[in-house]
Amino acid sequence: MPDFSAALALLKKPIEDLYSSATGAAKEKLATLKAASRVKDLHKRLWESQRVKTIWHTDRPLSLSSFYHPVYVVGQEHGSNSAGTRLNSLDDLPNNHNIIFGTVGQGKSILLRYLLGKEIKSGSRIPVLFELRNAEKSLKEHLSDRFSLLLGIKRDDAIFSAFAKAGKLSLMLDGFDEIDPTNLQKITTEIDDLSYEFGDCRIVVSSRPDSDCKHLTAFHTNSICPLAESDLKSFYKRVTRDDDLTSRLFAAIQSSPMQIRELVRTPLLATLLAISYKAAHKIPLDFAEFYDELFQILLVRHDGSKLGWRRQRKTKLNDREIQQTFEAFCFATRRRQVTALDTDSAYQLASESLDNCGLQSDSYNFIEDIRKVTCLILEEGNKIHFVHASVQEFFASRYIKTRTEPVADKFYAQLLAGKWKNWRQELLFLLQIDEHRATKYFSLPDLNATLHDLLDGNGVPDAKHVKKYLSAFTVHRTKTVRDEKPSWTYSYRNRRKSQTYWYSLLDARVVNVCFELDSGGRRWNQPFVDNQELDHLTLYEVVVAQGSQKVVRLEELVISIINYFINECARLSIVVKKKETTTSFIDLG
Repeated sequence: MPDFSAALALLKKPIEDLYSSATGAAKEKLATLKAASRVKDLHKRLWESQRVKTIWHTDRPLSLSSFYHPVYVVGQEHGSNSAGTRLNSLDDLPNNHNIIFGTVGQGKSILLRYLLGKEIKSGSRIPVLFELRNAEKSLKEHLSDRFSLLLGIKRDDAIFSAFAKAGKLSLMLDGFDEIDPTNLQKITTEIDDLSYEFGDCRIVVSSRPDSDCKHLTAFHTNSICPLAESDLKSFYKRVTRDDDLTSRLFAAIQSSPMQIRELVRTPLLATLLAISYKAAHKIPLDFAEFYDELFQILLVRHDGSKLGWRRQRKTKLNDREIQQTFEAFCFATRRRQVTALDTDSAYQLASESLDNCGLQSDSYNFIEDIRKVTCLILEEGNKIHFVHASVQEFFASRYIKTRTEPVADKFYAQLLAGKWKNWRQELLFLLQIDEHRATKYFSLPDLNATLHDLLDGNGVPDAKHVKKYLSAFTVHRTKTVRDEKPSWTYSYRNRRKSQTYWYSLLDARVVNVCFELDSGGRRWNQPFVDNQELDHLTLYEVVVAQGSQKVVRLEELVISIINYFINECARLSIVVKKKETTTSFIDLG
C-alpha cells in the first residue's frame, strides 16, 4: 500500500490556509474539515478519481501516475508551429482560465484526471472534476454538490464559494463538446460567469476543437500537440511496461509506410496499434487495414496465449456476425446521439441491431460478449458506455461503408441536408474507408454549394466576396453586473443562411484570426471600448477597425482558401468521374 502521508499533508494545506484567514461561523466549519479523518477520506475519493481502466489495462484500474505519458500543449497566441509546453501540472499553464482543445483520441479526459492527480500533491488547491454532459441543473450547483461530496458534508454553497474565490479550488470541466445542444447556451454563460466570479480559481475546460467552446471570451485556448515520433518510444515504455515489445514495435513503426506513421499521432491510436502489433506481430499497411483488423484482434486477443483454446462466448455468433452487429449497434447509438445509455436501452438497441443484421441471439449475451471479450464497451453502475468515442464513431462509419448503394445514398443525402454537424468524425472516417461514395454523394455536392454561395454563382474570389463573407458574422456585447460592478461579455453569431461542411472548414481557419491581437497592439474590441453605446458590429467592421494591414491579411487568407476550394472541386470531380468511367480493360472479349 503506498504511503500517502506526504500527499495528505499537502492536501490539507489549502484548507489550513483558508482556515487561518477565516472568522466566525466559516472558521468553525473549516475547523471540522481539517480533521485528519476528513482529509484522509477526501484524499481517498480524489485518488479513486485518477485511477482508470484503459484499452491496454482492461483488468483493473491503475493510477495514472504509473503509466501516463504527459502531453505537450501549445497556446493559440504561440501558433501551431510552436514546440509547445510539456503539461505536467496546471501550474504549467500561465493563465487561470484555460480551454484545452484535443482531437479524437488525444486523451482530453485522461489528461484532466492526470492533472487532478497532480493537484492532490500541489499543496495549493483541491481539484473538482465534473463531466459537462451530466449537467442538468445549474453548473455552480453541480460543482458545489461535487465539492461537498468530496468533503463528506452536506452541500454548502458558502464554503464552495469561499474556496473558489480564494483560489483554493481547481475546477476541471470535461467534455464541452458533449453537452446536450439544448443546454449549450446556458452552460456557456454559466462557465463565463464562473470565470468572472472566481477570478483566482483555476478553471480548465476540455473540448474537441469544433465546439462552441471558443465563444468563452475570458478563457485562453490551448491545443494538445500531436504525439511526435520522437516521443513514441517513451510513450510505449510507460504504457506497456515491456522494453522488448517497445523496441520491436518502435522499429516496426519506423520502417512502416508513411500513412501508418501518421496514424500514431494520438495516444489512443498509438495504443491500438500496439495491441494490433502484439497480437499479429506485424504493422498494417494502411489506415483501412488497421481498423478492419482491429475488431477481430480485440475479439481473440485474450485467447492468443493459450494454443487451441477459445474463450467461451455467451452468443453463438461467429466473429463476423458479432462485428456486423456491433457496427449496427454503434450506428444505432450514434443516430440517437448518445455515448452512454442505461442497460435497458443498451439491450433494446442491441436487439434492434441483431434484427437489422438478420441474426438470432439474446441481446444481453451480445452486450456481455462485447463488454467482456473485446472490452470496447464498459459498464459502470447502471450505465453502458464506449471505451472511447472514436470506437463508436469508427464502427458506425463502417456500418455505412458496408451498406448497399441506395442505403448509402440516403445516408449521405441526409448529411448534405444539414445533419453533417452531428456526424463530423464519421465523415472523416468515411472519406478514408468509403472514399468514392463519401466524395460523390456528400463532399463534392457540399463543396459545389459552398462555392456557389461564396461567389454568387460565378466569378473569381476578390475583396467584395471577403466583405460579404465576414459581414455574415455579427459580434455582440452584453452588459452584466457582477458584485455590483458592470462588466461586458462578447459573443459572435453566424447569420449566414448556408451552413455547409466546407463553409465550416473556412470558418475554422478564418474567424479566430479576426480576434487575434494585431501587430500594433490594437485589440479587436477597441471600437466597443471607444463607444460604450455600441452593442454589436459585423465581423467585417471589427476587422476594418483594426487597420488596413489586418484587412489585407484577411482578404489574402480568405481568397487563398477559396482558390484552394475551387482547385479541390475540380480535382474531386475528375477523381469521381475517372472511377465511374468504364474502359476496355473490363471487356471480357
